[in-house]
Amino acid sequence: MLIKTELCAQSDLYIVKPTQFSSRIYNEFSPVFYKGGIVFCSDQNDNSLMSYKGGQNRLFKIFFVTKKGSSGWTHPKILAKGITSAFNDGPATFNENGNIIYYSRNNSIENALRNISDTSNKLGIYSAELVDGIWTNIKPFTYNNPLYSFCTPALTPDGDRIYFSSDMPGGYGGMDLYYCDRLNNDWDKPVNLGPVINTSKNESFPFACRFGKLFFASDGHKGFGGKDLFYTQEINKEWISPVHLDSAINSTADDFGIVIDSTFENGYFSSNRQKTDDIFSFSLAPLEFTNCDTIKENKYCFTFYDEKQRLIDTIPAIYQWDFGDGIMHLGKEVKYCFPGPGKYSVKLTIIDGLTHDTIAKQVEYKTELENINQANINSDKVGLVDKSISFKGVLTDLKGFRITDYFWNFGDGFKPGGPLISNTFKNKGDYIVKLGLLSEKDSLGVIPKICVMKKIVIK
Repeated sequence: MLIKTELCAQSDLYIVKPTQFSSRIYNEFSPVFYKGGIVFCSDQNDNSLMSYKGGQNRLFKIFFVTKKGSSGWTHPKILAKGITSAFNDGPATFNENGNIIYYSRNNSIENALRNISDTSNKLGIYSAELVDGIWTNIKPFTYNNPLYSFCTPALTPDGDRIYFSSDMPGGYGGMDLYYCDRLNNDWDKPVNLGPVINTSKNESFPFACRFGKLFFASDGHKGFGGKDLFYTQEINKEWISPVHLDSAINSTADDFGIVIDSTFENGYFSSNRQKTDDIFSFSLAPLEFTNCDTIKENKYCFTFYDEKQRLIDTIPAIYQWDFGDGIMHLGKEVKYCFPGPGKYSVKLTIIDGLTHDTIAKQVEYKTELENINQANINSDKVGLVDKSISFKGVLTDLKGFRITDYFWNFGDGFKPGGPLISNTFKNKGDYIVKLGLLSEKDSLGVIPKICVMKKIVIK
């Protein structure tokens, strides 16, 4: 069965531009939102700190820029001297209130030991608290280890989980992604994200955002070259296969360190596509889906009856059906529902009701049931006003269509989302929920699109 697709004429899903505060001379990377501005890492000069100027062996510091007017930016400045060391600092992540920071830095920061080429001085994760405008109370992450690196931390929006990258033993190779859940006033033991996410190479620069989406960079998953950006999501305690981001964001160079706003329509990422690490902005290009198909129901229930045997009505016959479920079903006609897609066998035996001798034993009939090759929305069909309903696009069975982006429409236009999303309806009535999917570009540079819709009744 062929997949019905639209052809998306636009060449890219996102509009990408270099930011004004990237120098094009030095390196800037790993942007995060903070107090209406952007915090990022850079090895550029800052007059307030002369100690880390050093030619090719320049050290990275945590910088901050804010908006200036409608389109400009202030000159980058060091975020805070209190968390600036004589070694490498950053990337950083903040809690929702902006008064707690977690950031990477070298473990040994004493000036007497200052040797920036010393590979034994591993990176660790540290936290600090903003008190009366000053970053103080610097603490090491519970699981820092001088033998291994712990870096690129990322807090979830609720602050109850922290993601990071580490080369500690027990991983799958290179740098792996881990997380720790909050336990009282500290963090529980690190959990490796597993082989679906981590490869024999390197996964790092996580960013956790709404709907449970986790973005990260990898040079181990299939991409365009170097580090590429992907996202995943944990559903039913399992991570879905990483989704490769649009080609406007990913390139043949290294692309990493992404941050996205709450609408999933605007954000920033870093890339060395211009020979140095620079920060780029991106915004969602106008996108619409038309000709949405109604989801077809998969049929697993059938009525079975015998067409071969023509028995005399005076013979009391017993029709015995075996569907392989361990239960014998009796009757000339039997309705049976298979549990889902798969290979099945059906056997019919006809028995004399008086003598219990076998009158006829049919040849075993084998069949294979498959899901309809379509996009799918898995959700309740009926809901209540002001009660959240979960919608899943993960049960999508599409051949030859590698999903890169999910767009949901609950009556207010298509908005970016993930394979799992929730929505609350404010009024009773009938609603049409639509799911639009994009695939990787074809050989002509065209983005295939698919759209399906499902009726939801709200009472």
